[in-house]
Amino acid sequence: MTDPYSKPKTRKKRDEVTFYTYPKFVFSWPLMVMGFLLFGMDKWGWAGPETLAWIWALTLIIVLVTVGFDLNRNYTIFWMVLIGGSCFLIMWLKDVKSVTIFSDIYHFFADLDPQYSRTLGLMVSIVQLFLFGIMWVWTRLNSRWRITHNEFEHYQFGRMDDSLARGAKRVRTSYPDFFELLLCMAGDLVIFDSTGRRELRRIPHVPCLPWVKKRINTILESTAVTAGEMEDEAEDYSPNGNDDESDRSI
Repeated sequence: MTDPYSKPKTRKKRDEVTFYTYPKFVFSWPLMVMGFLLFGMDKWGWAGPETLAWIWALTLIIVLVTVGFDLNRNYTIFWMVLIGGSCFLIMWLKDVKSVTIFSDIYHFFADLDPQYSRTLGLMVSIVQLFLFGIMWVWTRLNSRWRITHNEFEHYQFGRMDDSLARGAKRVRTSYPDFFELLLCMAGDLVIFDSTGRRELRRIPHVPCLPWVKKRINTILESTAVTAGEMEDEAEDYSPNGNDDESDRSI
C-alpha cells in the first residue's frame, strides 16, 4: 500500500558535464599495473622468470606503440593482415622451400633466456605511480572541460578560460587510435557548427569517451536550440574558413 503523503521519487536532472583530457602518458598504465602484479607473481612463484620477462616485454611494446603511433581502424586491420600473412609465409617457406632464416631468428630470441627482475619492474612502477600523481594534478588544473546547456568551457590555471558558446553545435566522437580505444576507451570529442561541416574544436585523449558522450547528449537534448540560433551560426560559416576534418592518425 502506497503512502498518499509520500513524495514521488524524481530522478535528479544533470545540468552540466565535467570531464578531463589527458596527455598520452595515461596510456602507459598497463606497464605500471604489470610491475606490481608481476612482483607478486614472482614472489610467490606463480610463474617462471622467463615467462614473466616475456609478459613484461610484450606489455612494454604495446605501451610504446600506443604512445608512439596513432593507428586507426584501417591501419590496425592492415597490420594484423600483414603480420598474419607474414607468419603464413614463414611457415610455408620453412616446409616447402626449407628456408630456415626465420626459424633462426626465432631461436635467437628464444635462446636469449630473458629473466624478469621483480625489483626493477617494481621500481619502474613506483616511479610511474609518482608521475601519474603529478599528471592527475596537472589535468585538474589545466585540462578541465565543463559543458552546460549554453557553453563549452575549458579551464586552465593561471590563464584565461576558453569558452565556446553553445548555440547550435554538433558533438561527435572520433577514435583515431585503436590502442587508445583498447586501453582506455579513449578518443577525440569533436565540436562542429550547426551545418556539421566546420570543425570548431577538437578535444583529444578523452578516456571513457562513450560514457562521456552519453552524458553530453543528455545535456544537449534537454534544451532545444531555436531555429534563429541555427541561422545565425550558419551565417557565420565562411566557405574560405578552416574546414579541417583531418584525422590525427598516420
